[in-house]
Amino acid sequence: MPDEISSNLPEVEAALQLIMTRLDVGLNQATNFISLAIKNQAVSNVSQNKHKLGTPRIPSKYPNTVTGNLRNNITAIPATRVGFGSYEANVNSAAEYSMTLEKGSSMWKSGVSYPYMTPARDEIILSGKAEQYVISAISVAIRG
Repeated sequence: MPDEISSNLPEVEAALQLIMTRLDVGLNQATNFISLAIKNQAVSNVSQNKHKLGTPRIPSKYPNTVTGNLRNNITAIPATRVGFGSYEANVNSAAEYSMTLEKGSSMWKSGVSYPYMTPARDEIILSGKAEQYVISAISVAIRG
């Protein structure tokens, strides 16, 4: 029996730190993939109904596309870290009327809106795509 008990605590701590770092990087990437998927779905939503200016609106749950301004202004802003393994990212449109289309306007008939961003987010979450990005990130982090 040895006189001293050796400790491998430093090696265990180093291995845990490495996994934590890999997880953190992976979850950042997953958040960016999710925001890009939402952006792409929102662009798809607003690209469904091409419409000529001055003609009647095409009945649809999504906004009609006349100039492409809304579609061209949809951006995914890269993730920012808000804590260990916690990231937030934003997808938005810089078009000045984007929120009016998404939420409706008091100048329109009551209840009329043409959301395109919320359905995009819901599609990515409910389809399981967001979960798959996170699972993949964790799997890669653990495997190294």
